[in-house]
Amino acid sequence: MFKTIFLPLTIRLEAFTHLVPVPFAIYMASITQEYSASEWLLFLFICVTSGSLMVLGGCFWRYLVLKKISIQFESLQSEKKTDSYTIGSNQKAKELKLFLYRYPFYEGFIIILRWFVGVGLIFFVTPFFDLYRPTLWTTFILYMIMIPPISFVAYYFISENAFRNLFKLPLIRPIAIEPNEIPKFDYFKRILISFFALAALPVTVLGYMLISSANGNLNVANPSLQVVIIGIIFIFPLVFVAYLVAKAVRQGLSETSHILDELSKGNFSVVSMPSSGDDFGQQSFHLNRVIQQLNTMYTEIFTLNVGLESKVKERTLELENSLEEVKKLKFQQDGDYFLTHLLLKPLGKNQVKSEVVSIDFFLKQKKKFEFKGKEYEIGGDLNIAHNVILQGKNFSVFVNSDAMGKSMQGAGGALVLGAVFQSIIERTNLSSNTYNQSPERWLKNAFIEMHKIFEGFDGSMLVSLVIGLIEEETGFLYFINAEHPWLILYRDEKASFLENELSYRKLGTKGLNSGIFIKTFRLYPGDTIISGSDGRDDILLFSEQKESAQRQINQDENLILSYVEQGKGDLNSIFEVLTQNGEITDDLSLIRVYYKGNGNQNFNETVSKSYQTAKKHVELGNIDAAIESLQKQILSQPVTNKRFHKLLAKLHFKRKEYSEAIEHAQVYLESHPYDIGFMELGSILLRKAGKINEAIEIAERIRLREPKAVKNTFHLIRLYLEKENAQRAKELLAEWENLYPEEKERTKKWKQILRLKFPNLLI
Repeated sequence: MFKTIFLPLTIRLEAFTHLVPVPFAIYMASITQEYSASEWLLFLFICVTSGSLMVLGGCFWRYLVLKKISIQFESLQSEKKTDSYTIGSNQKAKELKLFLYRYPFYEGFIIILRWFVGVGLIFFVTPFFDLYRPTLWTTFILYMIMIPPISFVAYYFISENAFRNLFKLPLIRPIAIEPNEIPKFDYFKRILISFFALAALPVTVLGYMLISSANGNLNVANPSLQVVIIGIIFIFPLVFVAYLVAKAVRQGLSETSHILDELSKGNFSVVSMPSSGDDFGQQSFHLNRVIQQLNTMYTEIFTLNVGLESKVKERTLELENSLEEVKKLKFQQDGDYFLTHLLLKPLGKNQVKSEVVSIDFFLKQKKKFEFKGKEYEIGGDLNIAHNVILQGKNFSVFVNSDAMGKSMQGAGGALVLGAVFQSIIERTNLSSNTYNQSPERWLKNAFIEMHKIFEGFDGSMLVSLVIGLIEEETGFLYFINAEHPWLILYRDEKASFLENELSYRKLGTKGLNSGIFIKTFRLYPGDTIISGSDGRDDILLFSEQKESAQRQINQDENLILSYVEQGKGDLNSIFEVLTQNGEITDDLSLIRVYYKGNGNQNFNETVSKSYQTAKKHVELGNIDAAIESLQKQILSQPVTNKRFHKLLAKLHFKRKEYSEAIEHAQVYLESHPYDIGFMELGSILLRKAGKINEAIEIAERIRLREPKAVKNTFHLIRLYLEKENAQRAKELLAEWENLYPEEKERTKKWKQILRLKFPNLLI
């Protein structure tokens, strides 16, 4: 390797030095320096000596470097032949390869250093031989501007070209290197430096001549001859540098074209190795990555094609096995769905039997499944209806609920709710304590019990619902809405909401510990109440789908009212209207409660006259006559208007006949549970008659319906104080202040009244 590179490379490099920079230097000295013949001989001797030292020094440095490279190369070759090639040897080979990339830079920088040393030596020794002239400074500076750039360009390109074949040697070629490990010298920088070096030659010569002319040192006898000489001297470096650059580009393109040609022939085993730090060297790295990816893809495709039939069979078998496994899992899942469906079915029954209240169900779950050839559905919506008896009165109770989650999760919530509510109904029918509860108390306790059950799921299972009680004799409705769509009243072919605000969060929501209140509404014969889950509102409207490319869910909560009116309050008709206007996107459950009423609520003419006669006696102050007239009417017609009893209760109250007043008040309230004002009077009557427990019961019922009833709240506090239950009294007072902080004046007033009545009370 040493012999094949050292001598050819040295000849090319030194030949360029003596054909380009040296003639320029000699010419510039000849036209500017004024020496005698003996001085010129001495000056030329100094120049030749200095130049010889430059040549010998450069050759000696090159000899040592290339010799060392040759020794390393031979050492690695011998290791490979004797099978002693190790990881360390591979690292040495990599270092050798990287050094070959850097070597052209070393040659370029060494030649610059050689010129600085050689010219500097001439400049330094001239004073010792009386050859020093002031113009030598100008010559030295212009030499250093003119000669080093063109020398660097030539030496770099010549060295790079001489080393290209070394990268193809078997010992070096397979050594992998990264793009950032080699010095980058792209063609933008190469051409820029080459143009600068070429331009520096004539510009420097011209500048030198102008300076010498201005100083009177220019020795030019024949200008035409000088132009010819300068042109001949300049044309060689121009052609030579252009040739070096063009040759480097051609070699780079040739290597890239060869690689692409091999790839076009399907040879994906070809390897592109960079032989320089130019743009083509960087492209080699990218080409190798592309070749590796193509080779990988080709190998995979070839392997697939060879065993395609077997792989197709194998994949088909895998798919069949997977499909069979999916079918088994689907069957098991549908079995679970079917079991849950069977468990839910008895819990969601309409078991109301009444002559005055009619209840209908509609249920359409979103999740459909097939089990053993039959189609079923499952979801979180649930409708329940039962008959209960409370305090000797017949009630119809209904529940419309929507458990959070889809399919099994929602069904799980519905299953828990149905089981809990069924146990409440059974306990009501079997337990005398529950049987004797007021409807308000029963409804509150049932709601709290269901909430406590779901609260145990720590928020992972929530249920919205409407639970309602209808007193069959009077049509009086008690209900609680827990974040469920509002109840709809359908009366006289018009639909409207019974509610206008959210009362409670869903069952299972944390923080719902107190403040449970009952809403009430009086139904008249012919009234219809409709409750439904949010599936009635969450419909994908067809009209909006046509106008927009996106799915548009209904946002108008009042739209259901128009659908109820169009469906005439019938559940199946309402469902048809819903499906005609949009696509139902959720579980849908509806309950229709129709109140027929009874025929015992009208006055007859005789009864009306008797009532008016009694009122006239009262207006005249003849209370005894009024009482006597009313009692005669009641005795003659036991089934008469209950308002007689209301008036009798008030008259006995005026006469402080509390026992008699209580009897008539109870008869009236049985048929008028919605008269909350008279309930307050009934509680007061019971307190005055010494029946504190009964008075508390009625006051608590009023409080459950009207928590803001100020008189009743503080009347209830007073009752508990008379009962010597100061703790409960303080709880009610604290709850009042927390719920209604804006009622400061009323609270202050009633606290003063309570202090007067109960001086020992600390409030």
